[in-house]
Amino acid sequence: MAKRTAGKTKGGTVRRQGRRVMPALRRTAKRARVAAQKAQLTLGEVIAAAFDTAGGEMSGVLELVTSPQMTRALGRRIVVVG
Repeated sequence: MAKRTAGKTKGGTVRRQGRRVMPALRRTAKRARVAAQKAQLTLGEVIAAAFDTAGGEMSGVLELVTSPQMTRALGRRIVVVG
């Protein structure tokens, strides 16, 4: 909540807003998003890398692409509908 501080304004008090710390998951996602923007990966490249890693098995690719680790790394959540 904002506090009031005595100041040199005409009204006599100045509203002051404290800084709140961002939750850890959002901080991590923000850092990851900045790194991902520098790399400029496309969704096709991410899926191709998942196929290479999983050895071409569809179930393994779905697990990799929708995993929480991938969400943190990209800063975005991938949802597969099908």
